[in-house]
Amino acid sequence: MRHNDLPRLDLHTLEGLSELSEVESTESLEDGVRIEVNGSYLYFYHPGGPQSQLESLPEDIDRVFITVERGFLEFADQGNLYYTSSEADSFEEIVEMLITQEIEGEVVEIDEALEKLIDSGYLAGFTPQSVTEILAGWAISSSDESVLDIATGTGSLLKQAAKENEEAELVGIEINPVIAKLAQARLKDISNAEILNTDFFDWNQLGQQELGEKDDSRKFDVVIGNPPVGRMHHIIPEKRDELRDKYPDIGSTAAAGFVAKAAEHLKEGGCGAFVLPKSALRDELLQHLTEFCSIHRIVEMPIGTFNYARAPELVLLTFIKEERSREERETGIARFNKPELPENARGLFEQPLKGIVQNRHNPYDAEIVRASHADLEGKNVMRILSNPPIYDIVTSEQFPRLGDLPGVTVGSGVQTGNNDLFYFGVDEKEDSKIEARFFRPLIKNPRDDVQSITEDEIDRYILDLQSYVEEQEENGVEVTEENIIDQLEDDGYSGLADYLRDVPVNPRKRRPYFLPEYRGKIDSVDLVIPEFFDTPRCYSVEVEDAMFDNTMIGVQVENDQMADAISRLLNTPLYREFFQTFAGTMNLDWYRMNIGQAKDIPIIKNALTEDVFDRMDPFFPPDDDNDLVNLNQLLIESCESDEGSQMLRQYLASRDNYAWSWFMTLPEFEEFQELLESDKEEAREFVVNRFDQELLDQARNTFENIEFFEERRELLNDLLMEFEEGHYRGFLAGIVLQFEGVLADLVEEAGGEIIEEDHETKFKMPGRGRSQTKNLGSLISHFFDGVFSTFLDETVRQRRNQIAHGDVIENSRDLSIHFFISFYALCNASLNEYVRLAEQDQSGMPA
Repeated sequence: MRHNDLPRLDLHTLEGLSELSEVESTESLEDGVRIEVNGSYLYFYHPGGPQSQLESLPEDIDRVFITVERGFLEFADQGNLYYTSSEADSFEEIVEMLITQEIEGEVVEIDEALEKLIDSGYLAGFTPQSVTEILAGWAISSSDESVLDIATGTGSLLKQAAKENEEAELVGIEINPVIAKLAQARLKDISNAEILNTDFFDWNQLGQQELGEKDDSRKFDVVIGNPPVGRMHHIIPEKRDELRDKYPDIGSTAAAGFVAKAAEHLKEGGCGAFVLPKSALRDELLQHLTEFCSIHRIVEMPIGTFNYARAPELVLLTFIKEERSREERETGIARFNKPELPENARGLFEQPLKGIVQNRHNPYDAEIVRASHADLEGKNVMRILSNPPIYDIVTSEQFPRLGDLPGVTVGSGVQTGNNDLFYFGVDEKEDSKIEARFFRPLIKNPRDDVQSITEDEIDRYILDLQSYVEEQEENGVEVTEENIIDQLEDDGYSGLADYLRDVPVNPRKRRPYFLPEYRGKIDSVDLVIPEFFDTPRCYSVEVEDAMFDNTMIGVQVENDQMADAISRLLNTPLYREFFQTFAGTMNLDWYRMNIGQAKDIPIIKNALTEDVFDRMDPFFPPDDDNDLVNLNQLLIESCESDEGSQMLRQYLASRDNYAWSWFMTLPEFEEFQELLESDKEEAREFVVNRFDQELLDQARNTFENIEFFEERRELLNDLLMEFEEGHYRGFLAGIVLQFEGVLADLVEEAGGEIIEEDHETKFKMPGRGRSQTKNLGSLISHFFDGVFSTFLDETVRQRRNQIAHGDVIENSRDLSIHFFISFYALCNASLNEYVRLAEQDQSGMPA
């Protein structure tokens, strides 16, 4: 329910009250009604509109009643009272019964009163206890630290602060007098807490006008808050202008203004902890804070954490009033992986950052990276929060940006301002009687099922007089609309001249109406990328003299080989992830990328060579997850340094596991799961039926093009040939030995050890503290889930062991298919695990 859904309280609504003997006077106010009853003034508060903000209560008020659904709330000395009656048919009757004392207020718990205010639209929500525990728990380190809450609201944060701090001063600031009363009622039993009903931007403790840097007696040990999530234009103009003058670079969110001022109220060494909309970090709030504070954590909250209706993306920001080197990597940037906040989330803020980051399987189910202040430039932070493993890539000099590549220009397209004048469909163009020289093909909304834009994909044209107008200027013709149309007539272009005379004109156009408002930076385009997308795509352009619409991003490249290489690179699965990380989110499925974001896409420079281009060919365009894994690995292998490869591995470590999905869709896998639980023989038959020659071709492409398989490439290809020729005994005899072989390659490539012990091969995975060795079976379980592990148990472990120890080998095609699928699944899982293994980065972080 919103404010304007409640019945309107005014004198017309309550016209019968003046006839009551108890009522001495009534007065209608902007946000309610004041009634004098037996010498006391009662104020019935009702907001004037959905954006109404009550800054002060009327003078000489004795009691305040807040209009809520089906009654009124009063925060009184005797408790929180709720007035309603089943006998009353209207609010007017409840007011009358309250005045005549026919009803008494029902004492309700503070949480119930809070829910009534939320349900009636006074509050978007409140700070949940899990969040108050994190913020107050981290910020307050001793019981004698003074605490300021800059936007108290209902008092949730300050109440938690009181639990952490039983002795020192607690001060809360709340601009809305009604909400301030709620907070006062909520904290009335806490003697060291004070709620001030004032505007935080007007307030300085003890009336101080300027907070001196060295005057700690007027500052706080801890400043906390969950400020409003709206824009600065919700702040009254005078204060908004003051904020923009004082903090010119922090952006347009109200929350950024709150936090910038809050930091000034911190003592040296004091701690600040805040809930902020993620958008508050888009500009330069963090850069402002780092001038005198050390940023401790920036953590994006799961969307299910807050009970706000239409909750924006929210982050928790914590910092300390102290100086820190810009290069010191002590800021933790993180996001939780699940939609709910884990119970142990507080530890992500309180435990040492280095220890959390070094534990790849940290107990908080969060992705976290260590950043320096130098890395906290606005757009970097937004990208890292969207996908923390991108950190090393966006802060590294190893990956040049698309917009910085030599011979590459990224720019926007044509913007006309008058679609009716400029745009023509194919038939409209033919019927127009306008000469062909004035039309250019227009690229707009290309189909999803094509990779190159050819003449066949062009379905509209744009009218372009630019070159003609330039010719006339060179000939000394003054460029006016009338002169150009007359010149067209004189030059024999009467069809166009007639069209321009008759077409409706947009009167607001500043340029001659037959010229686009903006032609775009690129006139001859080689590649285009849609600005809006659900699945990102890069199209090559094979149309001469084409223009592209401003809903597309254009890329111009000096030579064809480079253009082809960039197009292929940007269409790989890795770059689809990059596009989604760099673009802005519109909703769950759609993204929007601007020119600046496109220019910042990191490029694996060696991936643009002809060699890598050719090696991608068997997997391009990717048809299934097998191709995705192989393309990702090719890009990792193409990095110029091991450090660069490691950065991509860490980034891809958070992507989906492709171990089984390379040959089954999700519905098929779910069907397989059900069969495995009910009838294992049918489950095995189901898997075998998924086999076809295409899977063998996929395997051959994988073995031939991925360096991971280089050492056993020839042997594996020979085994595939045995299978194709129907030599199933030979295939089975050879393939059983390759399971351990591929896993041995994985362990060696990842920096682990292979140990022969008691006639059994064991593997020690890399990483500090990983002393336990694993055999084949346990290593398979390491990266297959329980369902697929069960499937492999009977094919790989049991049957393989029987064959390896001399059992008779059947010349069975079904068994060979079973082994092939099991082995190739293991190859995909091993390759994916190889991508996932973090190894050790420059800081010595273990995998």
